[in-house]
Amino acid sequence: MAKKDYLISIEKLHLIAGFSLVISGALVYFIDGIEMALSWGIFGAMYISMSDIGENEMSEQKRKHSNHKIRRFFGCLGAVFSVMLVLFYLGKILL
Repeated sequence: MAKKDYLISIEKLHLIAGFSLVISGALVYFIDGIEMALSWGIFGAMYISMSDIGENEMSEQKRKHSNHKIRRFFGCLGAVFSVMLVLFYLGKILL
C-alpha cells in the first residue's frame, strides 16, 4: 500500500494556526488591550503544543480512520481561520 502524503502535515497546520494566533494576540494588544492579547496568545500556544501528534509515524489504518480525518479537517480550518485573523488585525491596525 502506498503511503498518502499530504501537501502539508497536520503538525505544520497546528504550527501555522498556533503562531498565527500568537501573532494575532500581539496585534490585538493595540486594539483591545492586554486581556485579549493574552487570550489569543494562550490559545495559539495550545495549538503549537498540539503540533506533536506524529501523523508521519501513523499507520495507514490510523490515517484512514474517521477520527484522524476529523482532526485533519479542523487542523486545516484552524490554520485558515488564524491566518485570516492575523490579516484582520493587520487591516485594523494599518487602516
